[in-house]
Amino acid sequence: MFKWLFVNRSIRTKIVWSSAVISLIPMLILSFLFYRSSTRSLEQTLVRSSEQNADYLYSDMDDYFRNFSASALQIYGSGFSRIISLMEHGADYNNAEVLNLRDALVNYYSLVVNKNKDIIKIMIYGENNELKDSWSRASSYGAIRLGPDTPHFPELLDLPFQHSLMFSYREPVINEDLFAYAITIYDPFYRKKFGTMVFFVRQKELAKKIEAVNRAPNVIVLQNAYGETFYRTNGTYKEAESPYRRPETPPAEPARQMKFTGAKDLLVSTAALDNANVGLTILYPASELAQNRQNTLNLIVGAILFVMLVVILCSYLVQRYITKPIQLLGHAMKAVRAGNFHATLKPKRYRDDLSELMRNFNFMTDKIRELIELEYQTQLRNKEAQILALQMQINPHFLYNTLQTIGGKAVLIGDYEIHEMCRALADMFRYSFYEGNTASTIGMELVHVNNYLYIQQLRFEESLTTEFDVPAEFRDAAIIRFVLQPIVENVIVHALERNGGEALVIRATAYREDQSAVIVLSDNGPGIAADKLAAIRQGLNQRSLEIFSGVSIGLKNVHERIRLVYGEPYGLAIESEPGQGTTIRIRIPYEKRGEDHV
Repeated sequence: MFKWLFVNRSIRTKIVWSSAVISLIPMLILSFLFYRSSTRSLEQTLVRSSEQNADYLYSDMDDYFRNFSASALQIYGSGFSRIISLMEHGADYNNAEVLNLRDALVNYYSLVVNKNKDIIKIMIYGENNELKDSWSRASSYGAIRLGPDTPHFPELLDLPFQHSLMFSYREPVINEDLFAYAITIYDPFYRKKFGTMVFFVRQKELAKKIEAVNRAPNVIVLQNAYGETFYRTNGTYKEAESPYRRPETPPAEPARQMKFTGAKDLLVSTAALDNANVGLTILYPASELAQNRQNTLNLIVGAILFVMLVVILCSYLVQRYITKPIQLLGHAMKAVRAGNFHATLKPKRYRDDLSELMRNFNFMTDKIRELIELEYQTQLRNKEAQILALQMQINPHFLYNTLQTIGGKAVLIGDYEIHEMCRALADMFRYSFYEGNTASTIGMELVHVNNYLYIQQLRFEESLTTEFDVPAEFRDAAIIRFVLQPIVENVIVHALERNGGEALVIRATAYREDQSAVIVLSDNGPGIAADKLAAIRQGLNQRSLEIFSGVSIGLKNVHERIRLVYGEPYGLAIESEPGQGTTIRIRIPYEKRGEDHV
């Protein structure tokens, strides 16, 4: 995007776009902050309003369901012990005490129905899950029975302590939707089951009770401990509903949560009712909030577009006073590029940046004309220097041609040792005075070192021995010239005379490590003292200008030439111990001529 706006564009376009972008960034930041603050304020307002409504609904619904459990637990009161005995042991209809039991049941049913007038049937089951007694508001409801077709049968007759279960289903006998509330009665101290009580309410009466306290378009969802929905206002927003799971132990205080969905188009409030046996979810559609957010966003976008239009128009007017001098400067530069170095500009009388730029352009063309004349004279002097260098090249060629002539004369008289010495020395000169580039191969470097060592062996005879074991695959590996010979020469100079009369053995080998080639030169000399070795290593790591002077040929010269050509990871590494000899590792990139392996 940035390149599309600014690269390969005229300065006029760049000024307009720059002004627009610079103005756009703070506008976007301020607009974002305003939008976020506004929407957050609207969200907080909706949450406060919804919390008030939710508190009222939670209290009303909790009281409604607690009435069922409270009605069931009233049998623990005085006067209803016969009902508990009925659940536990059954009734003996041959005993006159059954009349007192009947009076207790009538009183209990009256008490429950007066508290909740929506109950149409009450069923009392004993300890053995057999029906002991029932009450119906009308004779038609007497046909209601619990059986295999009833949801959660028979587990609703054996609910855990303080657990209750509610569900809705279609009763085929009376062809009506019913709501059932079941609770198991236990001995509160020994947790011994007495029996189960089941209350029935018509589903439409439950809906009427709930919708009396609901406010459209809010959606109320009621779930039992199994996460099953037994009441829902309508089928909208099902995706925002989470299954309810009863906690292991009811919370000490009602647990309530209220949060927005991911898109913040719906506010979801959840709570646990009736000792956490019922999950209540209230869905508050945030349509008004969404509309307010959209209106705010439209206002912000409109304001940004208006401001950007004003900025672009103003920038276009301003750039006309800037780009015209730059266009004149561009035309003059094209003329210079075409070879007209006499092109000049007439700067304005006032001293602004563009006028100063025109003056500098005129000064530049004047200097270019002077430099062209100077360059012409320099080229003439370079021609003279090239002729002199050509003359100097005759001397090295004459030298190794003469050595070959001497070697030929030595062969004629039968002295082949002189011939080999002259050949080796001539090859060294030819390699040293090679007029091509500085590139070579490890194989050519080894040949050059071999010639040097051959001459040195004629001088020192048996005091010097060489062992070269470089794999053939490294012979064609690329390397710069004069890397090995200075190191070998350094070994002979510093180690041969101090080797205590023992023959000096110089070994050479090579191996590959990752993408690098490592050449190892080692000797059995006296080694290097620790303090001197530390000084040598420190000297290798310090930059030096000697490599450009052409006089240093030591280890530092080789190390810095390798780093100059191949980079920092490459160069020399020295290891040595007094009396144990010295090992020098030369690390270079593993490349072959005509084939790159890095």
